[in-house]
Amino acid sequence: MREVVDSDILRQGSFEFIRIHEQSTYTLELFMAYDSIIIDSGNRDFVEKLVRAVRTHNQPDVYLKPIFLLKSSKVEDPLIGNLIDGVIFSINQLEIIADYVRQILLRINDFVFAKSISLEAEVISRIIYLMVSRDKNELFAYLYLNSGLGYVYPEASIYFTPRDEHKLLNVMKTAEIEGLFTSEFNDRIYLCTNCETGILSYREVCPKCSSANSKAEDLVHHFSCAYVGPISDFQNAIDDELNCPKCNKFLNHIGVDYDKPALLHTCNKCGHKYQDYHVKAKCITCYHDNDVENLIPRTISNYYLTKKGRNIAYHGFISTSKDFNEIPGTVKFDVFKTMLEYEVERLKQNDATSNIAYLKISNAGELYSRIGIDRQKTLVTEMIKILRKNLRSSDFIAFYNASTLILSLNEIPTKIANNVLDDVVKLTATLLKKNFRNIEIEIDHHAQPLNTELSHEIQLQNLIKKFDQDA
Repeated sequence: MREVVDSDILRQGSFEFIRIHEQSTYTLELFMAYDSIIIDSGNRDFVEKLVRAVRTHNQPDVYLKPIFLLKSSKVEDPLIGNLIDGVIFSINQLEIIADYVRQILLRINDFVFAKSISLEAEVISRIIYLMVSRDKNELFAYLYLNSGLGYVYPEASIYFTPRDEHKLLNVMKTAEIEGLFTSEFNDRIYLCTNCETGILSYREVCPKCSSANSKAEDLVHHFSCAYVGPISDFQNAIDDELNCPKCNKFLNHIGVDYDKPALLHTCNKCGHKYQDYHVKAKCITCYHDNDVENLIPRTISNYYLTKKGRNIAYHGFISTSKDFNEIPGTVKFDVFKTMLEYEVERLKQNDATSNIAYLKISNAGELYSRIGIDRQKTLVTEMIKILRKNLRSSDFIAFYNASTLILSLNEIPTKIANNVLDDVVKLTATLLKKNFRNIEIEIDHHAQPLNTELSHEIQLQNLIKKFDQDA
């Protein structure tokens, strides 16, 4: 094996590029010391293996590293083409790409990296970091032979094996629900009911024994005597003429003497004759033979990063809203919206004041990273306990995301509602100092009265805009 030597360190202005050959000896951590990677190889398998290894590394200083391919032609492979930052055709072109490398590194320098609670949040955040660092807004699906779905999302699919790629569809659906991406229909696919991969072999099979070994022949209907049978019943070994086995008349003209209304299939395994075959889809991955009517339908979409999604790169993404759905004392966000709608309608019939409010941990990214994944849920669970002790059973709480709680504080003046939130903030800060040394928590809060003249959706949107703007 060839070790990385001084001649493999290429300099352009203030930037240092490391050139990697197929015979190079290196560790991925070595790349942290350089501004960009130049892959000098025409071996597709080597290039893909190295690019995947870099982009799936656990350190941002590695997986966000600019990568360029040194070769004599453009890259046609959509996976590699979207995971590298470009192709150069000679070392003399380093000057051309230096400014692009500078832009990438400047964007990365502004990012906030936080440890995520769940796989979904981790994958979503890494996709967004990679896209925003390259100033990309589109995450497209490409037809791809080596994908478990038949489609690949280059910046996202690399985190899953081909057998597990169907999980990415759920991750992207979650990201869309969180408002981080919008989607546009691309295609409809069908997945194996056993392993949920999409590489399937479709076959027409015998409805009795499911064998694909069969022969088909025309079914002939003789108009004169109404006999119906396979064409082999009308054929003879002497000539090409057709004779009716029932009335022995010659069949001269199709459409005049006879017609062929269907095909008759005969199974070569069990001998069963049938007109309507079954269609089976054998999975190339797990070999399960699926009835096509039971295949799992999934939508392949193209995704577009939203403004909220781009902001994730600069604030950190800890978790999705569903990561906290099971915490006692809270309701799911969708349930919260329904209950809020009922509360607005109830206030129209009563002379009372109810409030919509939020509690937001403004330094959640830094805080959660310092206390670790295992204790993140402990912290928010304790916060909910404090809230529930200070609220009435008629008040309800939901997680908007891992750092923000949405509350409905019912039938109390808005001033008192804000005082309650003040008390909760102080108690939470005291709890944190007691249980987590050298940790400061910063919590913003705001309560405002529900307006019976506006729909609950508009009031909720206005509240969300307020704490998003204050971020």
